Amino acid sequence: MLYRVVIGLYGLVNIAGGLMAFLMPNVRSIWSLIVGGISGILFLVFAAIGGNKPGLAFRGAAGLAFLLALFWVYRITEIVREGKSQMMAVGNLALAMAVVLFLGLGHLVSMRKKTGGH
Repeated sequence: MLYRVVIGLYGLVNIAGGLMAFLMPNVRSIWSLIVGGISGILFLVFAAIGGNKPGLAFRGAAGLAFLLALFWVYRITEIVREGKSQMMAVGNLALAMAVVLFLGLGHLVSMRKKTGGH
């Protein structure tokens, strides 16, 4: 249950982040709106199906969070080159990696329970 809540909250964070970047007068990023919206909706879908198809949902959410982490690594390199503040990008990278690690640890715990702890 906790895993589904984390995935759902991360989905809402992505939607809110994309919307904020789009609404900021000095940014107006349509790509942030699209990527944040699509990834956020996908995370919400993964959270919703996590009860019936946990393997698919958690692997899908972890994979998507990992792809977002890779995107943020790329974005940080661009931001550094441009001389802009990296705080938002680094925060997004940390959040994506925290979700990946959380779901990865959840997978390990699940596998340990299935094998009887060996």
